[in-house]
Amino acid sequence: MNSAHLAESVNTHPVVVRRILGDLRKAGLVVSQQGKNGGVALGKKTEEITLLDIFRAVGEESVFAFNPNPPNPKCPVSVNMFRLIEPVFRSVGVALESELDRIRLSDLISGIR
Repeated sequence: MNSAHLAESVNTHPVVVRRILGDLRKAGLVVSQQGKNGGVALGKKTEEITLLDIFRAVGEESVFAFNPNPPNPKCPVSVNMFRLIEPVFRSVGVALESELDRIRLSDLISGIR
């Protein structure tokens, strides 16, 4: 299947699909072939691919992002925010990764009718 067809099926631009496919290719989750009859296919069996593999392949390091700016030293909320919220975010991230690692691509495909 080529990127234009994939993009049409998920209602997005082919460039977005090609970027994501490049990430998936680097992770060994898909293989591609150039040319007139080229396209993309899975690089592993669906039973071997977890949602965590996909999540990591597309470069998602965390579900949450922190403000990149330094805290305002005059604000008690600002100076304490990272210390208070980081353990919560870490815990949620561990739970998310555990759940994503439990689900195989084959599990999702079996639900397509």
